[in-house]
Amino acid sequence: MFIIILLLWAAGLYILFRSRDEEEDLLFLKLIGYYILGSFTFNLNGLVLPVGFVISLFLKPKLNKNVKRGSAIFGLIMMILGLFL
Repeated sequence: MFIIILLLWAAGLYILFRSRDEEEDLLFLKLIGYYILGSFTFNLNGLVLPVGFVISLFLKPKLNKNVKRGSAIFGLIMMILGLFL
């Protein structure tokens, strides 16, 4: 199961990286950062709050806005899948 999730994660980030609009230095590392931010949660008495995703909504990147937002959404989706699996 771990290998399937790892392959899904790698494929998702690769697809996001390939769909970039503009060239940007260290974009892949930034996508990983947005993914981690999007999957960051705060557990409050059993209620899981996606704090990192909300924070990523307030960030205003200058380059590749859609790709970075997609990476944060991908992190949120993987976090939700992790809760159910």
